[in-house]
Amino acid sequence: MNEDLKQWLKALIEEECAPKPIEIAPRWHGGTLTLKPGNDSQPKDIPIDVLFKKIIGIRESLRVLEQKINGHPQLSAEDKINLQAYITKSYGSLTTFNILFKEGKDKFVGSGGDGEDGGTGKQKLTMAEAKAKLGLNEYGK
Repeated sequence: MNEDLKQWLKALIEEECAPKPIEIAPRWHGGTLTLKPGNDSQPKDIPIDVLFKKIIGIRESLRVLEQKINGHPQLSAEDKINLQAYITKSYGSLTTFNILFKEGKDKFVGSGGDGEDGGTGKQKLTMAEAKAKLGLNEYGK
């Protein structure tokens, strides 16, 4: 009986805590993106589902990069902040594609975000504030 309870708890935890697949908004199912050149050459049609999967892939790669930067032992705190700023800008550029997401929680959040934390739960700081918190002067020492 004890083993059955363990298996049940394990299944429950996996079901509740496992990442849920990110879904495209129903209105875009079966849709097509048409890229029409400015000259007389042939337009290119791309299924929106394919585009959506590529966008999700970009997000996953950015998340891995973010984790690697934050965990890198040889990068200074200032370097981490500077590199993180590029990732945040990338997320901001990808907000264009938020109309494709079914769930609001799955949408991209850039530096503007909702509220001061950009929806991340983290306090937003200016570069000067971050440097001051890290004890860095204006010359990065």
